[in-house]
Amino acid sequence: MGKCDSKVGVVAQKKKALVIVGASGGIGTALLEYISARTDLVCIPTYNKNKPATGTYSWIQHDSNNSGSTKSMLEAISKIYEIAGVIDVSGAFFASMIEKASAEEISRVISTNLIAPLILAKNAQQFMGKGGKAIFMSSIVTTLRIPGSSVYTASKAGLEQGISALSAEFDRTGHAICVIRLGYMDYGMTYKIKERVRSEILLKLPQEKFIGIQVLGEKILDLVGSETAEVNGILYEIE
Repeated sequence: MGKCDSKVGVVAQKKKALVIVGASGGIGTALLEYISARTDLVCIPTYNKNKPATGTYSWIQHDSNNSGSTKSMLEAISKIYEIAGVIDVSGAFFASMIEKASAEEISRVISTNLIAPLILAKNAQQFMGKGGKAIFMSSIVTTLRIPGSSVYTASKAGLEQGISALSAEFDRTGHAICVIRLGYMDYGMTYKIKERVRSEILLKLPQEKFIGIQVLGEKILDLVGSETAEVNGILYEIE
């Protein structure tokens, strides 16, 4: 029967895929490894400048701040796979008093953490399959008043509110958009803070340890497998 499909006009069903944006470092790398070992979905990771030296995945170069790059990347994937979800773990960490921050630094953080995700959401809505989910990462920093975090906090708080507002638009197209507010994980920003501060943070955490990647990984797998109405517009907290 399979050999005759092309003759009678039967189109083979596309495999489903997860696109993991910003998987070349930090949380993204750990999340890619965790999810890919626990799902039948094809995992397609992206990188910005330096392609990871691994032949395990089909890496795609993607400039998240370029709308054309985002659209062409998702369009190319959608021609081969049905995109079941787009997970954005990219971002720009920034810690500096506003008086010391340059306009260029402020612009870069806002662009990477807020504008780029909105561009990704726009194109994900167009190219995801029915029931597809767009999942973004925010930070516990949005709930705190940490000196030097103003630009980073503004970008992530804006993302949370933007996703809440976008949920009505995603509902109309049969998709879902949501955000995960991450607590302290031993990836990314916690590598960049002073050891004394790390120790102070640990003392305040349950069991005095940072969140493991398995907690985030299981949450994402659960969201991808859920009905869109159950996750659309929701802000999840992982602490």
